[in-house]
Amino acid sequence: MTPEMQKFIELLESQLGYSEKASGYTKFGEWYGKNVEFDADYSGAPWCEMYLSWAAHKLGYEEWVGQFAWTVAHAKWFKEQDAWGKKPKPGAFVYYDWSGSNDLDNIDHVGIVTKVEGDKIFTIEGNIDGGVAKRKERDTGKVVGYGYPEQIKARLDEDAAREAAEAKKKAEEQASVPPGPGTDVGVLQMPDESLTGGSEATEETKEDTGSQRPHPRSEGSP
Repeated sequence: MTPEMQKFIELLESQLGYSEKASGYTKFGEWYGKNVEFDADYSGAPWCEMYLSWAAHKLGYEEWVGQFAWTVAHAKWFKEQDAWGKKPKPGAFVYYDWSGSNDLDNIDHVGIVTKVEGDKIFTIEGNIDGGVAKRKERDTGKVVGYGYPEQIKARLDEDAAREAAEAKKKAEEQASVPPGPGTDVGVLQMPDESLTGGSEATEETKEDTGSQRPHPRSEGSP
């Protein structure tokens, strides 16, 4: 498990024992409605997903953990991200269908795996056993599948590293090309005063001599 996922689990652990209030109210639902959906009231909605989304937001992990209130949508998101499978491992999100149909569209509940021992998984789950955040020990008979946030993060990190390397290479290539003539940057080119003066003198000469005809006697006269 990565250090980032360990921090995620530790934050969830800090909320163990939290229970929903009257009418199913939770701070996780209230947070979701105000910060993810903005204009919707989720304060009394089922909150197993929003518990995980809240922790992701607190740690800045939204991009690779996701922000969802509906278990079916989140499971399908993992599948679209090519981060879905059947193998339990610490840090994986575990999705259950209580009817045992093994169908993503029938997913009822989600938790996060903290430990695996044989056929048993140990989890942290919100909105379980009467609306409480608790640790659970389960067999895998009702598990539909697992979402792997760390796989998404690893891919994003690889993409970012590749883009940074490409940008660095491009910058080095540009720096190695010698500047061409007239490409100096930041040097103000001032006009040559001698050239300017000469030009003005020429114009003055034209005005003084070119506009006057020579004296008749000066043309071919002895």
